Amino acid sequence: MPLPIPGSLTPTKVTTFRECAFAFRLSVIDKVPQPTNIWTMRGSIAHRVLDRLYFDVPKGKRSEEVAREIFDSVYHDYCDHEPFSALIEAMDEKTRITYKDSVWDMVRADFSIEDPNQVEVIGTEIMLETEFEGVRLRGIIDRLDLNSDGSLTVVDYKTGRMPSMVKEQEKLIGVHFYAYLCESVLGSRPKSVQLLYLKDKVTIESHPTERSTRALKMKTGAIWKAVVYACENDDFRPRPSHLCSYCHYSMICPANNPCTQRPNPSTVLKLTK
Repeated sequence: MPLPIPGSLTPTKVTTFRECAFAFRLSVIDKVPQPTNIWTMRGSIAHRVLDRLYFDVPKGKRSEEVAREIFDSVYHDYCDHEPFSALIEAMDEKTRITYKDSVWDMVRADFSIEDPNQVEVIGTEIMLETEFEGVRLRGIIDRLDLNSDGSLTVVDYKTGRMPSMVKEQEKLIGVHFYAYLCESVLGSRPKSVQLLYLKDKVTIESHPTERSTRALKMKTGAIWKAVVYACENDDFRPRPSHLCSYCHYSMICPANNPCTQRPNPSTVLKLTK
């Protein structure tokens, strides 16, 4: 039986489909939520703090002291609400302190990578959307900077480890996706796109070109056709890899259990609670 076709593509959806079509179906088609963990929450908090630092604080006044005040406020807010409050309560006092320090280290790392007071920010958490060959492309840009020559730079924060050279190119597809959205919606192709790996304090930079834009359109078009075909034929096959050990759907994946049938979404929801 055909499955509903997604209403849009985002960098996250593209990455998920490329890595494992089965996980894509569960997350995008069946909308099975993935459980929140302390590592995803660490990334969420760090993103929120940097969002406020660059959007709320004027250029020239962005210091570590100001960032710490924002961090303490954001962290406190997260501690007062689910699901983060439950995760924190499950820790002992020593673990809580260590964890909080690790989240702050992510924020402070930005001051080692760049000088926040030299950055002219147009906006943060910017939602952009466009149409391409019948599919809606959308994405949220972490930060969009205005350079001294009037050009744009797309910045994407990463709180995980820096990938290998091969995986690095895959990660750059996401920010090139954002660059295309800027070109399509704002009428200006960004001069550069940057991945800021806060944990490793490393910046990976790439420069969009006419050629890279054409390549992105071809890849996106091909992925969309593959998604439509998979939906029309209910053919979302798992792709076993080293990523399986980090996948929240592994316990119901037919690659791990050949006897597993396509799960009922309501059953999967119970399993993930």
